[in-house]
Amino acid sequence: MKKSRKRTSRKKQWIVFLLIVAIPLFYFSRRAYTLIAAVREEKSLKKEILILKAKNEVLRNRISEYNRGNLLEAKARDELGMIKKGEKVYLIRE
Repeated sequence: MKKSRKRTSRKKQWIVFLLIVAIPLFYFSRRAYTLIAAVREEKSLKKEILILKAKNEVLRNRISEYNRGNLLEAKARDELGMIKKGEKVYLIRE
């Protein structure tokens, strides 16, 4: 009888030991995974912010060009064939 009690007590000790080790390990591994996922998302969002800032700067430049009239005049000349008052148009045949 003593051997079987020793075996069951040893088994119980191992089970308790494994639970004491496994539960915190499981908890901290989930926390670590959450932290790693948050860091990855932060990096991704920082890259996206940089891209959007660059696009925003390009759009601001285009707006300022339109406000100055330079881009509008160039489009009117190139696409619509418009000229300013007093200019002469020369057509070159190929």
